[in-house]
Amino acid sequence: MNDITDYVITHRDWPIVQDDLYRALCVGGFRKDGWLCAADGENIEQYNDRLNELTGLYWIWKNTDIEYVGLSHYRRYFDNGGRLDEAAIRWLLQDVKYDIILSRIRLPWSVHHNICMTCGGETARAAYDAFLETIRERQPEYAEAFEDVMCGSEMYRCNMFVTRREIMDRFCGWLFSFLTEAADKVDVSGLGFYGKRVCGYVGEAMWTVWLKRHRLNVYDMWIG
Repeated sequence: MNDITDYVITHRDWPIVQDDLYRALCVGGFRKDGWLCAADGENIEQYNDRLNELTGLYWIWKNTDIEYVGLSHYRRYFDNGGRLDEAAIRWLLQDVKYDIILSRIRLPWSVHHNICMTCGGETARAAYDAFLETIRERQPEYAEAFEDVMCGSEMYRCNMFVTRREIMDRFCGWLFSFLTEAADKVDVSGLGFYGKRVCGYVGEAMWTVWLKRHRLNVYDMWIG
């Protein structure tokens, strides 16, 4: 049995090539025969319209036990001259001893301002305040890191990663201790498509927040 799986999150029918490494995972009410679905098993799919692919991450955390695990998007993959393959993952995580593969983005403005431009300033501020308040309540030692990341211009993007199971478990245990609670504090009724997803966009910065307090050896790879 293969000990590495990269789960490809999708909310639509798309020509996803599945093999021993890549498995399609449906979210947002979409299903397709032969593909995994994040509405099965233990799940938080009721949050998908607000938290994007993070509902897929929750499903992976609660319903799988693969030793090395990754998350990609139906139209985005880590690119090392082509779609990242198993040999490259083993070389990076086992031979060279990187802890995690991520993709850093450097914005011309702050992470928070980027969300303001996508969702509107009032909506983005409401989400910022809800996350900060909930982090202070549930994970207070990360409050300063959250503020630093949101005011800074660098983050790891798209919730995409490949890492060892125990690292993902630690991150998810932290993230989901406050994520849905923070989302519940933000009233997105009446907002458009992007506004409703504001907590998902803030959530996308959480790998960066978490890593502020954990010294992991990160391999920064392009997403194609």
